[in-house]
Amino acid sequence: MEIGKLVQSLGLGELQKEPSEVKGGLLHKMYRVTTSKGEYAVKVLNSEIMKRPTALRNTVNSEKIAAAFTGILPVVATMEVQGKQIHELDGSFYMVFPWVEGRSVFPKEINEKHCAAMGDILGRMHRADIAVDGVDPEAAEAEEFSWDTYLQSAREQEKQNIQEEQNSNWLSQYEKAVCDIKKWNRAACDAQQTLAQTLVLSHRDLDPKNVMWNGAEPLIIDWEAAGYINPYQEFLEVLNYWADDGAGGLVRSYFEVLTNVYGTNMSLVKVPWDAVFAGSFSGMLGWLDYNVKRALGMEASDEAEIRLGEEQVVGTIGALYDYCDKVKQMQEWLGIKNDR
Repeated sequence: MEIGKLVQSLGLGELQKEPSEVKGGLLHKMYRVTTSKGEYAVKVLNSEIMKRPTALRNTVNSEKIAAAFTGILPVVATMEVQGKQIHELDGSFYMVFPWVEGRSVFPKEINEKHCAAMGDILGRMHRADIAVDGVDPEAAEAEEFSWDTYLQSAREQEKQNIQEEQNSNWLSQYEKAVCDIKKWNRAACDAQQTLAQTLVLSHRDLDPKNVMWNGAEPLIIDWEAAGYINPYQEFLEVLNYWADDGAGGLVRSYFEVLTNVYGTNMSLVKVPWDAVFAGSFSGMLGWLDYNVKRALGMEASDEAEIRLGEEQVVGTIGALYDYCDKVKQMQEWLGIKNDR
């Protein structure tokens, strides 16, 4: 990693001090960089992800989407330098952003004003219904992952670990949950045909960590997941993030504020809620799939990546079960009858 060499080659000035890592990212690394010409945020893209055949194209497209929303929403998009948004240097890939002051807020800090702002941003994002050249809807948003194959690989690794007197804590949690995981995944896939009838370009990862606040003003960052999604599927995800009470439940007043503000931009009448709720598991299942592969060493470059994958497997499985309880609560608050 040669940040000094990078900023110099891009004409961004000479380093004034050592770059400092900004904590919080789960996939990539971000650094605050001070040069003779200004301050920047430099993202070092995960080398394992960038090995994927479509990774570079997807990253370019995500930044096209972010740029398209500039002027419509409070977006922090990557800087285009020397005609490029993504820069390769010595086999590593980088993105450069203007440094902006702000911080993310999380459950216990989140309040109704934050939820109103997010409902407005999400509603306007979906209502804009933008199109971007070169970005088309994927053939299928939901994918049925190889959960049984992963389980077999994990068990084989565990035999080796026992011989080496090591222990994989995540495997027992995965074994207990794998039947439910397959059930949720199948339902999400079955819902895809219905969900695909209504798609919009959107951020697709409006977790609180991806929104920075400068006072009361939100800034939307980290657009790498941007693409087509059913708007109501993303609406549920955002409700789950921002109405979270930090203890496994939801705050009804936050839920209602976000829903009401979103509803001023997007109609909540005649929504196919059964398909939307089934499909709303897709994001967490995709994240679980990625982290199981990290835990198995399939998508990890070092031991630290493997350990992070193991931690995320356990955390994501817990989040999936918590989400099942939240689904029942959300259906009740939205006035949806669930006869199942």
